[in-house]
Amino acid sequence: MVRLPFGDGGLRRFLLLSLGWILAVCGAVLCVTPVPVPLIGLLPLTAGLALLIENSRMMRRAIQRARHRARWFSYMLEHFAHRLPKTVARTLHRSHPASIARKERIATRDDGHGED
Repeated sequence: MVRLPFGDGGLRRFLLLSLGWILAVCGAVLCVTPVPVPLIGLLPLTAGLALLIENSRMMRRAIQRARHRARWFSYMLEHFAHRLPKTVARTLHRSHPASIARKERIATRDDGHGED
């Protein structure tokens, strides 16, 4: 039996990550390109981000930080998520920035051990 250099499921993950990057980049380019149909790039952009979020923990955390810093980006993703297939919407919901906000609240709260 021949073993692939990517290991078990590694090739599939590599191909999905590649497709995700291609869709995300094409969507970002189409969003700013003056084409007759406005915002035509949002569909490939959100589909590419969904693939990247699903298959890469680093990308999921990067998207969470970006959504936390740019609230309009987060609102845009949530707005279009309900129009996408449920699996894509569920994947985009995994990158919701609530965990970052919760971590900041915990770090900044006074836990009663301060000086009196």
